[in-house]
Amino acid sequence: MNQHALIQDRCQITYAGAAIALEAAVARSREINAPECIAVVDAGGNLLAYGRVEGAAVLALKPSIAKAQTAASLGIATGPFPFEFGVDLAIASKGGITNLGGGLPIIVDGVVLGAIGVGSGTTEQDVEVAEAGRAALLRALGSK
Repeated sequence: MNQHALIQDRCQITYAGAAIALEAAVARSREINAPECIAVVDAGGNLLAYGRVEGAAVLALKPSIAKAQTAASLGIATGPFPFEFGVDLAIASKGGITNLGGGLPIIVDGVVLGAIGVGSGTTEQDVEVAEAGRAALLRALGSK
């Protein structure tokens, strides 16, 4: 698939790009036996693709989307903020911003193209699955 089909005007990922990230994340979730909810958003935080692996916590839907939206809007991985700051962000944004680990921005040439958010497992599992999805898309884009 050509690179233009995966990103729109070099500003954000398309559904085709999101599908690559989602499929790789789902595969990793199954490989490590950690059922996950996985969300992929564009640079504006708009949901492009979502998947729930059988057995994932139903209540992880909104946190997985919030993780992706937070990573896209801030351009950094979720989880590194001091606890108090993370709580303040969550309250101020009415849950739209989260400090839970498992959200990773998708950045190419210094530009945030979108993000992936994963929830339902441990923080380590969420991050591992998100990394697999992001890495697959970056490989498809010919980026590191």
